[in-house]
This record gives sequence, structure tokens and C-alpha cells, in this order.
Amino acid sequence: MKSVNQDGKINNLMTKLTAFITETSYEQIPEEMVALAKQAIIDTVGVALAGWNETAVEKAKKVYGLHENRQEGISSLWGEPVKVDCDKAAIINGTASHVLDYDDASVGVVIHPSAPILSAITPLAEKLKSSGREVITAYSIGTEVMTRIGQVMGIRHYNLGWHATDTLGTIGAAAASAYLLHLKQEQCSHAIAIAASMTGGLQKNFGSMTKSLHVGLSASHGIQAALLAKQGFTGNRDIFGKRGFFMAYSGGAHEEELQKAMDSILFGDPYDMLEGLSVKKFPCCFGTHRFIQGALELKDEYQLSLEDIEEIVLQAQPRSLLPLVHSRPRTGLQGKFSAEYTVLAAIADGYVRLSSFEDNQVQRTEIQKLLPAVKVMELQESEEDKRLNRRLAVEIRIKTKNGQVYEKTVQHAPGSKEKPLSETEHREKWSSCLSHYDQSSLDHDKMESIAHELYDQGLRMDTYSIFSDWINGIHNQMNIYKPKQMI
Repeated sequence: MKSVNQDGKINNLMTKLTAFITETSYEQIPEEMVALAKQAIIDTVGVALAGWNETAVEKAKKVYGLHENRQEGISSLWGEPVKVDCDKAAIINGTASHVLDYDDASVGVVIHPSAPILSAITPLAEKLKSSGREVITAYSIGTEVMTRIGQVMGIRHYNLGWHATDTLGTIGAAAASAYLLHLKQEQCSHAIAIAASMTGGLQKNFGSMTKSLHVGLSASHGIQAALLAKQGFTGNRDIFGKRGFFMAYSGGAHEEELQKAMDSILFGDPYDMLEGLSVKKFPCCFGTHRFIQGALELKDEYQLSLEDIEEIVLQAQPRSLLPLVHSRPRTGLQGKFSAEYTVLAAIADGYVRLSSFEDNQVQRTEIQKLLPAVKVMELQESEEDKRLNRRLAVEIRIKTKNGQVYEKTVQHAPGSKEKPLSETEHREKWSSCLSHYDQSSLDHDKMESIAHELYDQGLRMDTYSIFSDWINGIHNQMNIYKPKQMI
């Protein structure tokens, strides 16, 4: 039985999207996008390795990994030399990539773009023996589709409580997978339509293991959608039309408003990632980063300590505060989504690192006592601010016990386009992630040497005839894990 569209036509956005998938080649991608893609791939694998031993990842491996009396798959896990089925590798790697909330973010659309896309394309690329250039191209396509579809959706989608990294990531992962599978344009439209019915993810699960699972599921669903389409499985190719994806996920946005947004979208002209990608300096929700930076600067300028604090007032526009759902965190995972905790940790320690989110750090008596003294408030937005989707600066105000008041306004987070991380900072983050992952007796100097060598190899991924050789090289050079029997 053939698929029939409800109104007999294909939405113009779908035509543009599928043409972008099928007509884009590595040679067409700007050099700066290639460089960004390589850096983002390295960063994402690094943060996944840092999160590899987290409880959520261990539990995901038990459910989705190898079982007794089951043959191995063909796609590698990033953190150990075990191969599982392609879609299962996507779930496990994806969960690891997001479990520390250390993966990059796209501010305008409020998503984590790299994790779901890369978690989909690396296992599929290994199955297909795709080259480094093909992976870079798939990454560029997937993240561009994800962010542009997010621009049509608008902030209304996020305000309704959806975790856009999952809903949009599934679409982007399907687009990237469709490219790697060399699907024809009609097949691509079916893959996107199938993926649209696989999307999900609720913000209510922020601060729990399920948030990181969202990334794994979106990556896995993207692969499945593309594989189904390759087999002739069909969806409604007018999924972006009336009563379709956008209407369902935007709470009934006005049809004319949606159509205007769809008509304005151009894929890859330019690539949105070149304008909006932020690489995280701190291993926690991006909504905390400007507050952390402001607190660190005030601590440094005025030699502040927790003993000095009478009250702290933090202000940001509503959308920046939406993910910060834990005002009284008790666990490290909850602390990652707490403006109160992260600011107090910055003042207490002079840094916010991976170790800042161990449970015992969040549970420190001196910090727990001060949590009620931190007030988080919404900045008032003008109608023009809302209409233009302006990103307003955050404000931090600290009142000390001796009556002094110190204030700081922070417009851009470290790692943003306006305040990018230096090459040294990128390498330091990569090295710290590998050190966090390392469970061997390697000394610091040896670990640093291996980390820098693997980083340099990652920067040359466009020369790899088989991309997965880089992932396998991480296993070989780290020489940390032996294959584990998963149960």
C-alpha cells in the first residue's frame, strides 16, 4: 500500500530540508564549519568519556548492552572496547554524552546540538565504514537541521515543558543518518516523518537520570527512522503541514505564524552553528554559566568567602531560568540544575569542576545553610525583547554581612561565540575529561601525553578513510578497560 498525504502535497520546508540532505557534500561545507565540527566531535566524545562511569550509564549498559547468549553487534561503545547493535550503541553513548551536562549548547534554540547527532552518526558510520569527511558532513547536516527546525518551533515549545534536545535531536539525527545511508530525497522525507513520531522528552525529568537518556533515545530513534525509510517504510511526508509536527509541539501556534517561520528557513546558508554554538566551560546546565562566571569574578575582585555572605540575588530572563529546577539540591545531579548551588560553590571554592558535583560537595553543611539566602528572580522583558527573542544579560548582586553590596552583569558565558574558549582551554577540558575517565595507574604526565596525542588525531579526522579508527585508537592508547561482560 502506498503512502498518501492528507492534502496531496509536500510542505515546502520538507522539500528544502530533504534537498539539503541529499545535495550537501563535504566540499561545500565552509572551512570554519569543518573546523567547528571537528572541535565539537572531540569535545562531545571527551565529555562522554568523563561520564562513562556514572550510575546512569552503567544502568543503561545493563539494559541496552550485551547479554548472555547474544552475539556482539558491530558498533563500538565510546568508553570501552565492546560492540553492540547500532541503535543500542547510540543509546548508551548518547546517555554518556549528556550525563554530566558538560556537552555543548545552542543558546538561541535552547538545545544541546552535538550530543544527539554525534551519538547517532558514530555507530552508524562504523557499521557503514564511513570516512571522517562523511562523518563531518553528517554532523554538519544533522546539527543544522536540528537548529533550523528549532527556530521554526520557537521558544513556545520549550516553555511548554518539552526537552528540545530530544524532540529536535531526533529530527536532526534522522537527517544525519539519512545522509550517511545515501537515502534518496523521497526516502529522506519518510525518515523525517517517521522520526517526528518518535520524538519526546520532558523537562520535568531534569535533574534525574532520564534527562541524559533523552539524548540516547533521540540518537537511536534517528537511526531507526532512517533505516526504516531505507527499507521502504513510509510516513506522512507532509508532517510539517497542517495539524502536524509544529502544531502538536508548539501548543497550537498560529498557522500563519508557523508558515512565515517555515518560509524564512534556509539550510546551510549560513550554518547556524557558526553563530550560536557554545562550548561549556563548566560541567552543569548552561543556564548557570553566566551566574557562575559573575560569582567567580566577584570573588576574585573582592576576596569573598561563604562566611561573608548575607544574601545573593540572581536575575535572568524567564527562559534562562526554566531548566534550573532545583533550588534546594541534595545530590550532585540536582546541583547541576541549581543556580543557588553553583554560585555558592563558585564562591566557596573559586572554581566549578567535575568534582563540584559529587554528592558530598553539594551536601556540605556550609552550603546547605546558605541555599535559602540565594534568591533567583526573573528579569522583566519588554514586548520587543520577546518578539526579537533577545538574550538579556544576567545580573548577580551579593550583599555581605558588613553591609557591602557587590554587583556584576554578565552578557556572555565563557565558551560562547563572543567569549570562545582558547585552544589551550579546549585541550585542558579534553585532558581533564580523560583523566576523570581514567581508572588505571597512569601518572599525570603520561596521561597528559596520551590526551594530547588523541586530541591531535581528532583534529585530523578529516583524513581518516574510516572514522571509527579514531574511536578505536582511544581504546588502544588509553589501554584502560578490558571488555566487560554486560548483564
